[in-house]
Amino acid sequence: MHCVLKTTGAAVALALLAACGGSDDPKPTYSETQLKELGIDVVGISLGLPQVTVFTAGQVLGFLDDGAPGGPQPCEDGGTYTATLTRAGGGSGSIPANGDKVDIAFDKCEDDAAQLTGKTTVTFSDVSGDIFDTDAAAATMSFPFRGMDMDGETTLDGDFVLKAVTTPGGAPGTDDGTSTLKLSGSARITEKGSSIEISDYVAELATDHATDTDTFSRVDYRAKGARSPLGAFDYRVSMTSPLVAKIAFGELISGGLRARMDAETVDTTIATSGSGVTTISIKSSSGKSTTLSQL
Repeated sequence: MHCVLKTTGAAVALALLAACGGSDDPKPTYSETQLKELGIDVVGISLGLPQVTVFTAGQVLGFLDDGAPGGPQPCEDGGTYTATLTRAGGGSGSIPANGDKVDIAFDKCEDDAAQLTGKTTVTFSDVSGDIFDTDAAAATMSFPFRGMDMDGETTLDGDFVLKAVTTPGGAPGTDDGTSTLKLSGSARITEKGSSIEISDYVAELATDHATDTDTFSRVDYRAKGARSPLGAFDYRVSMTSPLVAKIAFGELISGGLRARMDAETVDTTIATSGSGVTTISIKSSSGKSTTLSQL
């Protein structure tokens, strides 16, 4: 099942922009069609930003674990990336170390649910332990995204910080542990001339390495902008129940998100049946509701 960000056929969830229409007082509430758009967008933004940053971090760490090779390197599902390591102060010792930087350029680099074209520089800080070993380790990575192309139609501009702590588990000598991640930052997503501003974004999640399952304990951000056909929008998103997904594969499993705005509150609930059908239910405080299903 590959349904995150592909609910409407987009390659990446971030290709979808949320919008909230109306400026009259009292403000009108969404139609069922608009609720469907909002629900898709809330899910896409909530999970898409971690997807892109974790994807980038994974490519950078893979590059370092391979010995920082020169020239274009193949991505798992097509495209290439080219990266360069700059040691802090020309230093020696373990890699990565505090202050180390990796300049990475993606050329239609695809790995399961994500495809990127563009450049960024990842800077390491607060490094402890050996992140390529099976022992406990931690690192903080900063990501400035400038015009990062995600699907040929959508670009991402923003600054994010990813704090990661890995705890070993499972059989000795395996990587069947858990990583605890905290992502924070702000962004602008642009698609076909329309933009959405995302501020105060925070996501906290734990990744089970044995199952590749991500469980979110927090998602919170503000989204603001305008686009046709929904008009101007300004809403705040929070979690109503833990989100469970496999963001590396673009898979939704379960969870709940709430978008609060002046005119109404909209709850989006994700559930997956035993047969693998994922249903996204969107319900407004206005009494209107709609659903989406994805195999």
